[in-house]
Amino acid sequence: MMSHVTLAGFVDSAAGAIHAVVAMLCIGVGLIQFLRPKRGAGHRARGYLYVYAMLVADGTAMLVYQFSGRFNLFHVGAIVNFACIVAAIVPLLRSPRPANWKRKHYYFISWSYVSLISAASTEIVVRLLPPMTRGQIGLTAFVLSIVSMTIGYILIGKYRPPAEAPPVSAKLAEPSGAAT
Repeated sequence: MMSHVTLAGFVDSAAGAIHAVVAMLCIGVGLIQFLRPKRGAGHRARGYLYVYAMLVADGTAMLVYQFSGRFNLFHVGAIVNFACIVAAIVPLLRSPRPANWKRKHYYFISWSYVSLISAASTEIVVRLLPPMTRGQIGLTAFVLSIVSMTIGYILIGKYRPPAEAPPVSAKLAEPSGAAT
């Protein structure tokens, strides 16, 4: 018989509770962002909510040590996710925005979400299965990460924004290929 699963069973500290709640918020907001059109004030507002919440989730992940009692691959994942968030936001904040900024933003924010889903699926599976050794947890995380990344790779490629056409001035500046 399966024991009764509660949120309290998923967290062992205040940082863990904050991490779990904020990560669940990010999963919901990220899914809405994926399903909705990528323009307008609503997209920007949800995007900033996702970014700020992910910064909190990644920060609190650095305070959770329940699987190994020390720094581990889950913490490395939080650092990589943080780097994806920063790389996704930098093109938006630059002025003027770089060429193909939408694609850069899309790829990095999408991989941030894939990372989040990979971590969440690992957390859920590890918690719901009978107690595991560290090696089994690592193998489970590896398999679920490969599955998440494969699905993410397919979906990210399928829904990527089109490449932006170069400005007319760039076309005028191109060499004509004529001999001089």
